Amino acid sequence: VGAMEILVKTVKGKTINLEVDDSSETIDIKIYGEPISQVVMHLAPGSAPVQCAAIKIFVSTLKGKTFNLEVKGSETIKQVKNMIHDQGGPPVGKQTLLLQGVRLADSRTIAHYNIKTGANLVVMSELCGC
Repeated sequence: VGAMEILVKTVKGKTINLEVDDSSETIDIKIYGEPISQVVMHLAPGSAPVQCAAIKIFVSTLKGKTFNLEVKGSETIKQVKNMIHDQGGPPVGKQTLLLQGVRLADSRTIAHYNIKTGANLVVMSELCGC
C-alpha cells in the first residue's frame, strides 16, 4: 500500500494538500480548522461543488403523512432518519428511505445522492426478511 497526495478544495476556496495511504477501505482525513461533520469529498473528476446551504426536502409515508425537513448536503441518510423519528416517524432502525425507487444507504450523504431542494423521499417500515 503506497502513499498518495490529494488536493482538497474547501467550500471557501482554500486548497489543502493531503498525503494519505492508498486504501480501498478507508481514507483518514486530517483537515485542520474544518468541522469534520461538514467535510464532503468528491473524488470523481468534474464533480459539482457541494451545496452547503440547508435545503428543504419532503419525506412521505405510504399512509400519506409528509415530513418537511431542512437538511445540508453533508448530512447522512441516518441523520435524516433521526429527523424523521424526531417528528414522530418510525424508529430509525425500522426505516428504509427511498429516492425514485432506490434504497438510500445510512452512511451516504444528501450530497452523494445529489438530492436537491423540493425532493420527495419515501420512508417505509423495514421489512423483517422472514
